[in-house]
Amino acid sequence: RQLKYPRLNDVVVPEVQRVTLANGMRLLILEDHELPLIYLSGRIRVGSIYEPADKVGLADITGEVMRTGGTTSKTGDELDDELEQIAASVETSIGQDVGYASVSVLKEDIDKGLSILADVLMHPAFREDKIELAKMQHRSGIARRNDSPRSIASREFDKLIYGPQSVYARHTEYATIDNITRDDLVAFHRRFFGPNNMMLAVWGDFDTREMIAGIEKARQIALVDRQQ
Repeated sequence: RQLKYPRLNDVVVPEVQRVTLANGMRLLILEDHELPLIYLSGRIRVGSIYEPADKVGLADITGEVMRTGGTTSKTGDELDDELEQIAASVETSIGQDVGYASVSVLKEDIDKGLSILADVLMHPAFREDKIELAKMQHRSGIARRNDSPRSIASREFDKLIYGPQSVYARHTEYATIDNITRDDLVAFHRRFFGPNNMMLAVWGDFDTREMIAGIEKARQIALVDRQQ
């Protein structure tokens, strides 16, 4: 009771700059020069709630193989090697009602990071070997999911709350995974992945005007590559 503590510092909410690019992409930008690091986090209006009932697992596999399957110009393993050399990461995934894309990179390598992210988002290759690997992992998960009482309870609870046919209560089965083809992944990606369906937050050690120009440049280069 006799201990005394200094007054806590005031919470200062940083000012985030909001920009909408000509292609409809919305940017949230925050400069932070404390460390020479830059982070980008994208949100895409997509999710497993939009996949067909007979292809449950399509969204998850699409989000995974976008990255692991590489692009039309580089395999996923080649991207891994490039990113490892600059201590960076580029990741993609799709959840129930939102898709994710992210970059973590040193300030000096931001152009490289942006280029890889744009390449992955705009023209993934969806290579068959990586699709089959993802499907194999899902089958393995299905085989083990009843080992956990908590997993069983969670699935049954969702059915009780939302109804057994609800998009929020569906789960993968061997049949739904087997129904998924590469053409399904390509069509799902084409339907949802576009600049006007995405919001990108950027924070770190950069100049705002240069960052906006860099994002535009990466998009333009990836767009040219796609047209070629």
